[in-house]
Amino acid sequence: MNAKSIIAALLSVAIFAACDDDTSQIGSSLSKGEVTIMVDSIATEVESESIFHDSFDGRNTTKLLGRINIPQYGSLSCSFVSQMMSAVQMNIPDSIKAEDVDSMRLVLSVPRGSLTGDSLAPQQLRVYRLEKPLPSDISTTFDPSGYYNASSLMGTASYTLSNIAKGDSALKKEPYVRVPVTLPIAFAREIFNKYRANDPVFQWPASFNAWFPGIYVEQNFGNGCIANISRAEMFTYWHHTRQVQEMQPDSTYKTVTQTLRDSVCLLASQPEVLSSNVINYKVSEYIKGMAESGKSVITTPGGYLTSIKFPVQRLIDEFRRNGSALSVVSSLRFEIPAEVIENDYGLTVAPNLLMVRKTDYESFFRENRVPDGTTSFYAAYNADKRSYQFNSMRSYFLKVLEADDKGETIDDEDCEFMLVPVSVTTETVENYNSSTTYVTRCQPYLTTPTMTQLFTDRCIICFTYSSQKID
Repeated sequence: MNAKSIIAALLSVAIFAACDDDTSQIGSSLSKGEVTIMVDSIATEVESESIFHDSFDGRNTTKLLGRINIPQYGSLSCSFVSQMMSAVQMNIPDSIKAEDVDSMRLVLSVPRGSLTGDSLAPQQLRVYRLEKPLPSDISTTFDPSGYYNASSLMGTASYTLSNIAKGDSALKKEPYVRVPVTLPIAFAREIFNKYRANDPVFQWPASFNAWFPGIYVEQNFGNGCIANISRAEMFTYWHHTRQVQEMQPDSTYKTVTQTLRDSVCLLASQPEVLSSNVINYKVSEYIKGMAESGKSVITTPGGYLTSIKFPVQRLIDEFRRNGSALSVVSSLRFEIPAEVIENDYGLTVAPNLLMVRKTDYESFFRENRVPDGTTSFYAAYNADKRSYQFNSMRSYFLKVLEADDKGETIDDEDCEFMLVPVSVTTETVENYNSSTTYVTRCQPYLTTPTMTQLFTDRCIICFTYSSQKID
């Protein structure tokens, strides 16, 4: 080693020694003490009860129509009522007259595969015009008999929920199965004339619904299939003629008359207006027997829900077990094992469960809330683990813990929850190096019949917190 290297090494030692001499000891005592990370995974039985609940909020963008009868599940009959949203203006050329309007159709669109049962089962439906406005507190047990008259029949259609008759091209490419229902020509021309006269009835949904309260669609014939209707639209069709020059075989031209047809959608069932499913579900004796024997079952649409008592007091006691320790809660996860109830028709489990405080159950859907992580949570079914995992319950525990610190009593309201099947709409926001998913809509699950057994006798609660004992 040369002299320059020895001098550089000595200078480095001197610099580090000087830095060490300047290090402050202020605050160092705060880091003294033993820090312990506690991960308490508890396999426990949670008190539960199956509750029959046939009446619930049936307002949904998905409309169910049809009937099925499954021995293990029971019988299900679905129809729906809906107000219609009118277009503010009618985009039809001024040259078209009322006599050029030749038909009007209600077109019900079913996404391919959005059904339960046999798509080739023959079906028939009827469409009635409502005679008075729908109630704002409508539910799935709504009785439409007092809202329409048999003489107000607008149309009938026979159909199957398959595009197989349209050929291979439509079967492979057509995203919807469309069911057209021919409506009275008098109604089509009445609507047309009102638009031509700039009738103010079309300016606001409320004024239009006062004149045309909506439609009731019921299953008239058929069994073995339930359709999920995503759109209900009324199209007005018209024709007009024009003179064109057409080449003849001898290469001369002749003036001929052509008939052209076109259409426009003037009325549709939209999320802005009221629509609701009317559901009549008769639970099978098999499901009833499971519930009466103490098993936790959930069915859709309607039927059984499950009420549970979450053992939050037990977690508080565990958290305080360290005495004067400085403790911080990291996470709280609740897992409920679940499996489909065996059946011969391919029915599965509910895809998502909402865990909401029992006192908030009805207002949650009435006020269009979303899970907030404090009083309500949701979990998707994990097919690999065969369970629902509520992963974000830390805020709930901290809120109850704060109340306990203040000397408030932890009562049933704080620990009783309802488990409800739901449909969840999410939106993902991309950040610089991560993404966050938000729930934008949460509704009762109506898409397909499901039957789920929850094993609340072997739930898993994973409680993670850190403790530091001060020296």
